[in-house]
Amino acid sequence: MAVTWTVLVAGKTTSGSIANWVNRGDLPTENVLIEAEAWIYERLRVREMQASEAFQFDENASSEALPSGFLDPLHFLPYTWGDYLPFWALETFVAGRDEDGNLFEGTPCAWTIEGETAKVDVKCSDNFAGMLTYYDTPTALSVSNTTNFLTRRYPKLLRVAAMATAFEHMKDSDRAAAYFQGAEALVMEAHRTNDSYRRGPHA
Repeated sequence: MAVTWTVLVAGKTTSGSIANWVNRGDLPTENVLIEAEAWIYERLRVREMQASEAFQFDENASSEALPSGFLDPLHFLPYTWGDYLPFWALETFVAGRDEDGNLFEGTPCAWTIEGETAKVDVKCSDNFAGMLTYYDTPTALSVSNTTNFLTRRYPKLLRVAAMATAFEHMKDSDRAAAYFQGAEALVMEAHRTNDSYRRGPHA
């Protein structure tokens, strides 16, 4: 049977449903599935989660809100540049300021992330635009989005994470912990196999 949202949230008698896997008919299976997906996306970083879009720091600005669903950065390539704008972790990021504490104006030399905001090290002297590539939160499974790359490529990871979350709802901490441990191992395996696509031919 194909793995779909409809099957996953169905009742206990439906083979392949979360309720069937844990033999419990009174679980809020839609919530369990939402929580399991969120748990996976906190940890998983694979090619299906990558996105690119135009992004701009406006003139006289030093920060811009990140795209909705942003998880982690990959790179920011300014238009006309031959290389990426260097990314610095927030704790090592330094923005130049004058003696009054005002940011210097100019062309950015580095960027970072603070919360849900992207920041550069200067106040931009002109619009500073480019392509932002990042890990994005996939659209959640739902009645209108019944399959996704998890159901197709990583059904075992989805099943184990959903069972862990279901057992957590059932207050069965031992089985929840065991299944979360298994899901962590499957995430690590997904990362290992995902690296193979990077070894393909390059122009």
